[in-house]
Amino acid sequence: MTAPGCIILFVPGIRAKPLPELHERELRRCVSAGVTAAGATVAEAAAIAGNFELIGWSADFYGSNADIAADLPGIERLLADKGDPLADLQEATAWSRRLVAMFYAIGDRLPLLSRLFTTHRMRTRLQDINRYFDDETGAGTRARAMLADRLQSAWDQGTAVLLVGHSFGSVIAYDTLWDFSHGRPRTGSVELFLTLGSPLTLRYIHQRLQGAAAIGRKRYPANIRRWQNILAVGEVAAQDHRVSDCFGEMQSLGLLDTIEDNLTMLNHFRGPEGLNPHKCYGYFANVVVGRVILQQYRKICAVRG
Repeated sequence: MTAPGCIILFVPGIRAKPLPELHERELRRCVSAGVTAAGATVAEAAAIAGNFELIGWSADFYGSNADIAADLPGIERLLADKGDPLADLQEATAWSRRLVAMFYAIGDRLPLLSRLFTTHRMRTRLQDINRYFDDETGAGTRARAMLADRLQSAWDQGTAVLLVGHSFGSVIAYDTLWDFSHGRPRTGSVELFLTLGSPLTLRYIHQRLQGAAAIGRKRYPANIRRWQNILAVGEVAAQDHRVSDCFGEMQSLGLLDTIEDNLTMLNHFRGPEGLNPHKCYGYFANVVVGRVILQQYRKICAVRG
């Protein structure tokens, strides 16, 4: 953003991502579309997209990059606004998708039975998650350090930060904020922590977060002013849970001002396999996410002049 001293830092989810410069370029286009749909002026949309920064942790984690070519038709379709909301809603709530969500729920609640239900994709995802939490070869530490270095740089310069975590990226972001609160001197705070399609409420994840074994204030980050969680209809991996239920104690402890959920957004992204309610491009191009980002941008503009 070109609001005085304000940036958006984005932490993407698990699985290999496209080359950072290509990924960031397409994400910026989607962010611009989302805030424009929410009422941003041309200048505001350009400023917001221009100050959007990708934390490209996956290249180190996986040692490779995904091909962005498969995403491009879906992105163009999003930006051309050629979707059919009714068809998307029907597909997002279809029985087949609810069945997959049920398998994820069983795996989360009853890990020992999960092998009977999980697909190869789900098992691969779990392996990646465990690799992060087990910190094999320091992979998890390096992922957090990449974000921590950029956060520290922003705070040192007096820059306001809007931190966005998509999918497992929200876990990396949360853990990094906890590290700043309890593992090193607290040097700043994020104005908004925006989580998209986040699995933070899943028991398997929740029990492995930084600070999970602590109680009271030591259990949570102490550097978030506002937390907004958005979960698209039809999400299967994140499940239909509220961060305000799982992390509501943070507000009662005075660690943040507000913590809110929106579980009704419809993600219109369509890829090679059809509707994908989890895709980050679809979140950013959506008016619901765009409105949250735009409102925070304008608030910071008003405060900082």
